[in-house]
This record gives sequence, structure tokens and C-alpha cells, in this order.
Amino acid sequence: MNYTNFKQYCNQHWFYNFILLIVSVVIAFTPSLTGATEYFPKNTEGWSIFEASPESHIIYVSSSGGNDETGTSYTIEEIGYRPFTPKTKERLNAFKTFSAAFKKTRNNKPDWILIKRGDTFFESIKVRNGKSLTEPFLVATYGPKKTNPIFNTGTNSALQICCKNFNFIAVQGLDFYAHTRMPKSEYFNSHNGKDGLNVYIGEEHIGNGLLIEGNRFNFYTNNVVQGPGTLKNIMIRRNSFFDNYSTTSHSQGFYAANISVTLEENIFDHNGWLVQADKGLIQADKAQGAATVFNHNTYFANTYNVEFIKNIFLRSSSIHNKWTANEGKHSSSNIRIENNLYIDGEIGISAGGNKTGAHRFKNYQIIGNVMLNIGQSRPTNRDLSWGIDITDWDGGRVENNILMNQSQQAIKNVFGIAISGETQNITITNNQINNLMNSNGIVLNNDGDKRNIAITNNKFNFIDSSRFFIKFNKNLNGYHFKGNQYFHPDGQCDFFIKSDINYGRLYKLWSKYIGFSNDCENTNFTQWKLMTKETNKQWGMPKFLNKTLETYQQSIDKTPTQEAFIKALRNMSINNWDTRYTAETINQYFKKTYKTVKH
Repeated sequence: MNYTNFKQYCNQHWFYNFILLIVSVVIAFTPSLTGATEYFPKNTEGWSIFEASPESHIIYVSSSGGNDETGTSYTIEEIGYRPFTPKTKERLNAFKTFSAAFKKTRNNKPDWILIKRGDTFFESIKVRNGKSLTEPFLVATYGPKKTNPIFNTGTNSALQICCKNFNFIAVQGLDFYAHTRMPKSEYFNSHNGKDGLNVYIGEEHIGNGLLIEGNRFNFYTNNVVQGPGTLKNIMIRRNSFFDNYSTTSHSQGFYAANISVTLEENIFDHNGWLVQADKGLIQADKAQGAATVFNHNTYFANTYNVEFIKNIFLRSSSIHNKWTANEGKHSSSNIRIENNLYIDGEIGISAGGNKTGAHRFKNYQIIGNVMLNIGQSRPTNRDLSWGIDITDWDGGRVENNILMNQSQQAIKNVFGIAISGETQNITITNNQINNLMNSNGIVLNNDGDKRNIAITNNKFNFIDSSRFFIKFNKNLNGYHFKGNQYFHPDGQCDFFIKSDINYGRLYKLWSKYIGFSNDCENTNFTQWKLMTKETNKQWGMPKFLNKTLETYQQSIDKTPTQEAFIKALRNMSINNWDTRYTAETINQYFKKTYKTVKH
């Protein structure tokens, strides 16, 4: 049937027209989590491209060559169609200070303020409303230099938006420092400070269209975007959030509440602490900005339609991604955490605090992430290394994640994945838990009703004999196991019982031990299969590739140390974006973890 005949057929059959109408409506009203970045095209390096409109006023600012008395604004016709590298017949009349330039901008217009690269300012920035999602109020950079302009803001915020409606704002390519609270800075005078990015929308107000891209926020107390008003089309991408700390209250790299937002390709490092806590977690530690259990790289409360895509999280005070749902059932929903990289800290992802209650978290997708060396530096001086914490979920998927490389004997409280509370309708599949010393693979807590939980096709590769692949209490009601693969090195131990099953020639050369915990009693693999009816596909004797951050550095011909790796990450900027230090590239390296040896 050709298209003409098909159209005639549909016209004669109202039912098919009705189906097409329903499909169209579903597509039109399906919520998108792509964020504000969709409204701007990208250049070859992945940065948003902005185009001035004939209505735009373009204003230049240079601390090194500007003058607030002679500064002026330009149209695109006057400045030329390459405003980021302007060429004029006469001297460019830039302002000297941002504050003077800002006074010349208009509200609800697509005006631009462009800051000269390489210049330094001792002030904060402000923004106005733009005209539309594709014609925002823009603060960005210009000039030939390859270094971001620096804004030293002292005890003030870098950018504050409060408290009523805002629309259509973009900020790109600026470095912000709370310079008076940087301990090793010549400007240091106290620990007093404020949030770097601080966005608050009051009840019954709307914030629509905010793009924060390619900026660096250093040594603030927090960075915050929160309701209770409605925030939509919020995109935080390719920014760096470093060294947030507080001596008087909680501190996060990024805090969000009651909003929908996308975080994409950002770098978070050493947030929530200035120094390591003392063993006793005493109050004096807090006064020095020490790590606490309340401080994290990100803290998201009662959020919805959120995406974390290809971010890098390093050395958090406690948790890399903390999620809470304190307003009852489904008070945090539709969260996608995909292809992120986690290094050190104490806990990877915790979707379970702070209150308890059935099914508070709705539809969490944790997919394709890599977690390395969790617990390594022990910021709070506790002895824990936790991967993914699942509590009170209603629907979700934990898939294709890799949790690996915990090698410190001093760290005893270790697990890959834990399931707690009133949880149902989730799938744990195709994950790898590799080389975690003192670790329980998956912990199944008996603290609430569990229903329809599938644990399938995961790989466990243990390097020591002190823990269990699956740790559970009382029973396995509500759980379904299929196709998981359990591998343990040679050696006798008290906690692992040698399996008597004949696994065939592929396993002939490898003495295999299977460990399970059931109320502190051991269950061998024969009993496990009878208990769970789990079926396992054969996998040739695995050859685990010992990959580390050091071997990654070697693979790209860089100094093979973790310190050099972190230094390279912290040097990343809009003018120095190296794809070898993106989560997407690094994760791909670590996902090629095994090769199979055939006999």
C-alpha cells in the first residue's frame, strides 16, 4: 500500500485516525529532561553557540583596558558578526567594571555583557531577564587569550538570583573565587563566606531558562538552586565546583531542592571539607572546616525530572550524590544518573535519606556509572566504602555500573549495593563488583516489605575472603536471582564454603569458592541454587584486568599518578577542554575490565 492509498484508508477508518491522534498527543506532552542546552547549537568542541539578534545591545568589559566613563554599547551591525572576537575601525569602548556595564543593560531584552579573557575583577556579577530561550540575557567572554576572566568575590556570592520570576539567562566561561576564604591565598582573612551560585524562587513564582556553562566556582560555602517556586529548563553543564567548605554550617558542592534540572559533564572535587576530620569528629574540627557526615558533592532534596549525565565526582566529604525524599510517597521522582565517574569520598550514590517511608523514591535509573577507590582518603575518618544505597524505592533500575578498587584493610564497612526499606519493582542487572576488599557484594536488609526485585546477570569478583557475595537476613521473599556469576580466588577461609559442583573443564584449573551470608550462617552454592533456583550461564576462567587511575594515565602518556590525574581535571576549562579527561572517555577505559581465557 503506498502513502496515498494508506491516507485514503485512514480517512475511511476513524479508529486509525483516533490512534494517530492519541500517539501525537502522547509525544507532544511527554516530558523532556534534555534541559535548556537543547536551545543552543554546539560547536565542534561541544560548547553552546550564541548568536546575537539585531535587537541585542552588546557591552564589553575589561579591567585592564576599559573605562566606565567612555564605555558604550554596540549593536551587531556596529560591532560585526563575530562579537566574541570583535574588530572595529576605532578603539573598542569597553567598561572597566561589570557593575557599570550592567547598568546599561535592559530587562527582557537579548542584551550581552562580554568580559575580556585574562582580566581580573573584584566584584560579583548580576543578570537580567532575556527575551526568549533562544535569545537570552548573556554574560560570556571575548578576546584572544585562552584563560577565563577571574571574578574575586570575597564574602559575597558569585551570582545571586532571588526571589521572583526570572526568564532566559545564560552565563558562560567565568572563573569565580571566594578569594578571602582561600587558606593559601594572599587575600585570606577569615572563613566567612556565602554561596557561589545562589538561585532561589519563591512560592507561586517561575524561573524558566537558565544555562550555567563552562564556569568554575571555588571555595564558596555552597552552590544552590532551589524552590519552592517552579524552575524549568535549568541546565548546569561543564562547570567546575571545587573546595566548598564551611566552619559554621553544612556545605555542599551543589544543593538543589524542589526543582527539575540537568547536570551534564560537570566536575566536582573536594567539596564539603577543607581538612580531614579528627577521629572523634569533635566540634573543633568543624571550626576548621573539617569533613562531616552532612557534607557532600551534591545534595538533592525532593527533586523531579533530574538528569546527572557524564559528570565527574571526586573526594567528597561524605556522599558524592545524596538524594532525599522527605515529603512522603514519590516526593523524589524520575531521576536518571548515567555514565558518571566517582572517585574516593565515602559513599557513591545514596537514594534513601533522611526520613523513612514506603516508596518515597519513584523511578530512579542508575546506569553505566563507574565508581573507583571509594573510601580511599577517609575524609571523616570513618572506615566505610559504600557504593549504591537503595531505600524505599518504587520502580527503578541499577544497570551496567562498575564498582571497583577498594584495597585498604583499615576500611571494614564496605558494600557494593544495598537494598533497604519498603522497596519494590526494581532491577539490579549487569553490574560488576570487582576488587573491593572487606566488601559484601549486595546487602539485602530485612527492614521493610520487598516486592518484585530482580538481581540478574551481575558479576562478582572478590579479592579477599572476609565477606559475602550476597548478605541477607531471614529470607529472600520478594527477590528473584538469575544469571549472576560469582568468582573468588584460591584459598581456604572460614566464611567461604567450597562448592562441590562440577563446573566442567572451563573451571577445572580454578578452585572456586562461593560465599553467602544468612543470619551469620554460611550457605554453599548448592544450597543457594536450591534456595533461589538461580541459574548461571558459564563464563570462562575470568582474567581480571587490573585497571587503576595510574594505568589510565599511562594509557594516555601522562604521569601515572592519581595526583597528576586530579591536577589535569582541575585544569579543565572552556579554553582547555581535554576529552581524555571526560567521564565518557575515562569510563569507557574502565568498562573494558575482563577478558576470557579459554582452555
